[in-house]
Amino acid sequence: MILSDTVKLKEFANDFEMTIDLMYRVAKGYQTNPDLRLTWLLNMASRHADRELYCEAGQCMLHAAALAAEYIAMTTSDGYMPRGAVDFEHISDNILEESAVSDDVLNPDVEGICESRHFTAAGLVSLVEKCAAFFEKAHMYEMMPDVFHIVEPIIREWRDYRRLSTIYARISEALGRIEPSLPIVDDSADIWTSPLMNADKRCFGTFFRVGFYGSRFGDLDGEEFVYKEPPFTKLSEISHRLESFYTDRFGKDVVEIIKDSNNVVRSSLQASKAYLQITYLEPYFEKWERRRRPTYFERCHKIKRYFGCVVLEITIHHCSPTAGSRIRPHSMCALQQSGGYGSPVIVLLFASLA
Repeated sequence: MILSDTVKLKEFANDFEMTIDLMYRVAKGYQTNPDLRLTWLLNMASRHADRELYCEAGQCMLHAAALAAEYIAMTTSDGYMPRGAVDFEHISDNILEESAVSDDVLNPDVEGICESRHFTAAGLVSLVEKCAAFFEKAHMYEMMPDVFHIVEPIIREWRDYRRLSTIYARISEALGRIEPSLPIVDDSADIWTSPLMNADKRCFGTFFRVGFYGSRFGDLDGEEFVYKEPPFTKLSEISHRLESFYTDRFGKDVVEIIKDSNNVVRSSLQASKAYLQITYLEPYFEKWERRRRPTYFERCHKIKRYFGCVVLEITIHHCSPTAGSRIRPHSMCALQQSGGYGSPVIVLLFASLA
C-alpha cells in the first residue's frame, strides 16, 4: 500500500487534494516507524503552508509534536515532560493516532529508532512553537494557550524566562484579538443561547459534500467527501473548479455535474461519463452540543457532523449560500474523523439524503 501510494503521488501531482490524501495514507502506513511518519507529517504541513492552509498545517504539526512526545515519554521519566500523545487529546480528537504501538513491535531503545532531533525536549518545543505559529496565522487564537501549555514545564525546567515571557506575550496578544460572543436565542424552546455568528469577523472555511460517480474515477467511484474550501467560497466556484479540473483530465463532454442533491440513482447514469454531485454543508449540533459550544470558535472546531442545504431562491448548482439566503436542511452526514487533520478533504462515514 505504501509503495503504490508513493507511486501515485507522481500521477496526481497536479491534484492537491489527492496528493495530500495520498501523503496522509503513506504517513498512516508508517505508524510503526515514527521517524518516517514524522517526516511525512512535516512534509504535509509544508504543503499546506505553501497553500496558506494554516489550520491544516497546524494540525499536521500538532500530530508531529504528539508523535515526538509519545516516544520521548518511552525513554524518560522526567516529570516535566509530556506523558505522550494523551496530553494532546484535549486539543485534537484525532491525536491518539500517535499513541505508540506495543513494545514488542517497536522499541525506541533500538539503535536507529527515534534518533532525530525532533525526538528530544528541544525538538518537541520547536514543533509546538511552529504549531502555535500556524494556528495564529489561521486566526485560531483559542488553541494557543493549550498548545503552549504542553511545553511550558519544559521551558520552566530550562529556566528560560525570556522565552516564557515571549510565549505569555504571544498568548495575551492572540487572546486579545478574540471578539466577545454576542448571545442570541437560536431556539425558543431551548433556554440556552447561541453565539451570533456574524459578530466574529473570523471565518474558518466553507464546507461542501462532493460525491464521485462513474468508473472513470477509478477508486473514487461512489466515494463521498467533505471539502473544506476558503472562506466565502460559493457553490458555483467549487463546482466550476472541480468540473474544469476533471474535464482537463478526462476530456470534453465527459464530466457532468448532478444539479440536484437527491440520492443518486446509479442505473440512470451513463457508463461513459464522470459525475460530480456537490452540496453546501453547515455544521450540525444536537441541543446538548450547542450548550457545550457557546462561542463562535467552538461552533467551527472539532466538527464531525454536517447537514446539507438547498438554497431556495434559485437552483442550488448556481447559487451561493450567503448570509441572506434561505436555506433548507436537506441531508445529514458524518465524518470518519474530526475535520482539519491532514487534508482539507475528509471521507464521509455516512451520508443520508432526504
